[in-house]
Amino acid sequence: MASSTRVIVVAVAFTVVATFYSLSELHRMSALHTSSDVGKFATHAAGSTNQAAGSVVATASPASTATKASSSVTSSSSAKSASSGSSSTASTAVATSGGNNGAHKCYTYEHTELWGDVVTWGTLNKKKTAGECCDACLNYKPSGPDEPACNVWVFCGNEQACGSQYQQCWLKHLAHPEASKPAKQGPTTPWTSGTIDVDINADPSAELAKGSAAPRMFHTVTSAQGAAVHWQVRIHYYWWKKRKAECQKAGNCEMGGFTRLLHSGSADDLMDELPTVVVDPLPQSMVEHSWYVVLNRPYAFVQWTQKVKIPEKYVLMSEPDHVFLRPMPNFMRGDAPAAFPFFYIEPAKAENTHITRKFTGNISQKQLEEIAPIGNSPTFMTFDDMKRVMPTWMNVSIAVFKDQEANSVWGWVQEMYGFTIALWLNGIKHVDLFLHMMAQPPWDQDMQMANGKPFYILHYTYGMDYKLTGEFTPGKFGEWRFDKRTYGARPPPRHLGDPPKNMKNELVRALINSINEATAALPCWDTYAESGKASYDCAEMKTLTDPRFKQDGRAIA
Repeated sequence: MASSTRVIVVAVAFTVVATFYSLSELHRMSALHTSSDVGKFATHAAGSTNQAAGSVVATASPASTATKASSSVTSSSSAKSASSGSSSTASTAVATSGGNNGAHKCYTYEHTELWGDVVTWGTLNKKKTAGECCDACLNYKPSGPDEPACNVWVFCGNEQACGSQYQQCWLKHLAHPEASKPAKQGPTTPWTSGTIDVDINADPSAELAKGSAAPRMFHTVTSAQGAAVHWQVRIHYYWWKKRKAECQKAGNCEMGGFTRLLHSGSADDLMDELPTVVVDPLPQSMVEHSWYVVLNRPYAFVQWTQKVKIPEKYVLMSEPDHVFLRPMPNFMRGDAPAAFPFFYIEPAKAENTHITRKFTGNISQKQLEEIAPIGNSPTFMTFDDMKRVMPTWMNVSIAVFKDQEANSVWGWVQEMYGFTIALWLNGIKHVDLFLHMMAQPPWDQDMQMANGKPFYILHYTYGMDYKLTGEFTPGKFGEWRFDKRTYGARPPPRHLGDPPKNMKNELVRALINSINEATAALPCWDTYAESGKASYDCAEMKTLTDPRFKQDGRAIA
């Protein structure tokens, strides 16, 4: 009895530590948003790109006054616009001539101000036109091999609106321009910005929608383990099936098969509802990781790529807390991976470089910037690349976990660092990044970005807190709140209460509606919410009319 009690106490202790660590890490990430009016979202790819203290858009460009030496505060107005994506005017990208360097393209965005580390100050660099500013960026010569080149420029060409900043041409550098929302955007923004060779408004689904491209089928694989994601993956699969049905009805559908990758080592009660492949967790004999179950994920993908054959060439790696907002296109252009960029994955940031180099070797700053700011999900890649990369991902993730500094600094997202470093180590030096691939409420608010591109996935990882009056209360429990962690032990009930009437966040409302629709449609959810075990023998099974779920129910089958 005493031995059994000790086992239970130890298990509970591990659970408490893991939960505390997870919540602490997510609270730390959330706090990054709340500081400076969620300005971190606007600057996440800019490294040390902060606005000079006290500057105002009308008198000093917040993005343009950013330097590596600044220890400044982000403008709340600029950050709010960038983080919410609620600007009323979408930018348009136009490819222009490359000046004296015709091998490159310059993409131009009117009424847009982009972030970046300044390489040439606009106060000392006046140009007559945006085209001249673009040429200046193309022709900029860094002072040394490891000094940043110019790949972003910002120009003010409206004399009345720009005032003293008229004809200023700021030359900048961003490791990944397409991974950072604009500092400011909309009809009241006098700045015109540009990027070199990277179109931040690229949308690979556009050609498919026009019918001018052949569908490239992809397989969705969602890794899962534990009670906390048990109910999430049921809702996830409900929306995947619904969006695939819509996709097939519309034609040119690229959504292929689906797999739940269950890395618990044993079958569970959802085997007849979700297409599932069961694999083993990472053996504790390799590394003791009880508090960090995420380390099972890379090993799970190693096993999956070795034991399965799929008809699709491409794969989308997804997660249980993803709700598909619309039919999903293949975001890949060619065979290079495509992914959503996370603001907190910064392998090339000054304070991270010495840690990153522990796992890459002593590479240059330019090589560090080749490592994409992504995790494994959501990420598109070829199945062949997966087979090659997954063992490296597992080994790097274990090495990161065992390294005391990397484990401490990178915390709950260390396995995400392991994934993107593994891509680089396998020679994958370019990943196409798309901010509109995924929305993350409550920090994202609208169903589409400011440039008009719709979000495809809703990721509900953060807590959502509001007063009953509809006011957002970040960092404190609201009078109305939704947090998936509330339902870590038992699934949520049907009919979650609606957000406050005056709450303006469309994505939070869409999430609650999506959960409510799925739980209403999935059979025997009331019993499931009480017990945590899926049931298929309740009275409503007899009157279930939705054919998608009749064929999934164990009792029906």
